[in-house]
Amino acid sequence: MGAAVSDLKPEEDKRRLFLVIADDTPDALMRVLGVANVQQTRLRALTAQPDGAGLSIRLELDDQGDERAQTLAARLSACPSVRGVGFGWR
Repeated sequence: MGAAVSDLKPEEDKRRLFLVIADDTPDALMRVLGVANVQQTRLRALTAQPDGAGLSIRLELDDQGDERAQTLAARLSACPSVRGVGFGWR
């Protein structure tokens, strides 16, 4: 069954969730946020916590389309200390 029209989110409310696993270094969070800043994302929520020997970072961003999300994921993956990136809808 499809969602009722009233259940659909307006375009401006769509968000992407990025999950980043990084080394637990003093600058890891700032490096990830720096990449998001350069990509001119609009951050709506952020959590970061130690996860074993690493750091788990959850970024909730306004959706800017599939191409922008893929570009951000690729740039985050290339960031020093980042071990993995996943993204999807919130």
